[in-house]
Amino acid sequence: MKTIFIALDHGLAVAYFFETNLINTLVERDARIVVLAPEAMLPLLRERYPNSKVIIESVRDVQTTRYKKEYHPSLQEYFEHVRRASASPRIPLMYVDRNRKWKEIEAKERHKIALLLLRPVIGLLRYSRLARWVFRRVQQALFTPRIYDDLFDRYQPDLILSNSAGWRLDQYLLREAKRRRIKTATIIVGWDNPSSQGLPGALVDYVIVWSEVHKRELVVGVDWPARHVYVCGMPLYDGYISKKWLMPREEYFKLHDLDPGKHLIAFAATALGISPNIHIVELLAEMVKNQSFDQPSQLLVRLHPNHFKPFPHYRAEAEAIYKLAEQYQDMHVVAPKEVSKGLERYSGEDFPEKASMLAYCDVLVTIYSTMVVEAALHGKPSVSACIDAPVGWKDKFSLPLREIADWPTATRVNQAKAGKLAMTADELRQAINIYLSNPDLDMAERRKFLEDEMTFLNGEATRVTAECLWSLACGDKV
Repeated sequence: MKTIFIALDHGLAVAYFFETNLINTLVERDARIVVLAPEAMLPLLRERYPNSKVIIESVRDVQTTRYKKEYHPSLQEYFEHVRRASASPRIPLMYVDRNRKWKEIEAKERHKIALLLLRPVIGLLRYSRLARWVFRRVQQALFTPRIYDDLFDRYQPDLILSNSAGWRLDQYLLREAKRRRIKTATIIVGWDNPSSQGLPGALVDYVIVWSEVHKRELVVGVDWPARHVYVCGMPLYDGYISKKWLMPREEYFKLHDLDPGKHLIAFAATALGISPNIHIVELLAEMVKNQSFDQPSQLLVRLHPNHFKPFPHYRAEAEAIYKLAEQYQDMHVVAPKEVSKGLERYSGEDFPEKASMLAYCDVLVTIYSTMVVEAALHGKPSVSACIDAPVGWKDKFSLPLREIADWPTATRVNQAKAGKLAMTADELRQAINIYLSNPDLDMAERRKFLEDEMTFLNGEATRVTAECLWSLACGDKV
């Protein structure tokens, strides 16, 4: 029997394993699975997924957060800032430079001065592979606690698998595993992760990616050995392909009080660290109200998972969007659900909702989110509304949305001609009208885009990924 630790810290990562057949396939191969999840998610996971060969343990998020706050916190923060802002310029650096600017702008007083003084270090890491090698090993040596000793001793894992490469609190688990010489691997859950997270936060052995595009970003951008990068597709999207989550159209429209006789425009909000979304929602709501489109239409808004985080400006925008829906007859909002006490969200737990929205909408409007890929998988056109907000976040970092069109994932959408870009209200109205009149426009380009970004389009990504994970656990891959 092989024992695999799977560290999961958010809903989408939980869905990656539990909403696919990955865990069942590994259990059938005689694997013992130890899932490490945040304290708040433990009751839900234990209730929803009872299985004698699947053990649910705490990922020790309380202890790791305490360690981060109490053990040389400033030094750890500076290392993390440098890590997130560093990668080779052989890949586009818009994402990682956003991370640098964000921290520098929001920092106060002496902390701001310290971050500015770290710019030469970041510059060195961007242009020196040797410097990146040294930096990662220094971080490993300085910040490797002993939080997981009891779990390692109790279960004797053959493989530690995380949904990030030490980009979050999993860095401590992965560093401890490295010290014990236990094999480690990460799976890429987020489409933009390889180009947005900077250097890995731990010395991870293997990585499983969606595509050759991801592989190049990791090999060229952060020096990952090519022989340790495995292209396995995106298992979670096999569920879209099989339509296992799809609700009947009548049921879905009734759920959101939608008019079955009108076209449906869906808006998926962007991550709020970039810009507010409310101005685009207002534009779309006004266009629907004023019948600005050639077809009778209605609007359905899906908030971003960040809207449910405990930050006042995120919560305030969510409330403002809810109030807009009360004012406009043909505007509706996908309401979140409380998945456990005090945990309100819809990131990885509502695939029937997402699958149905994408299947039944006529056009998706977003800002180059991952849902561009998901919409294309459903055969639906998308418009990226990079319309600058008239006012950014008060006292917070934000970016003009027009800059997003040059970011790595956005550039690939544009180069593939897989969707349309709108930088003004008039361009947005025209783009939506074009797709409402001809939904099959750019269909061939969207298919080619999917082949490049997902690799496996016939529902085989789960099988390929499971085989890869089992081989890693058994030591068949070196």
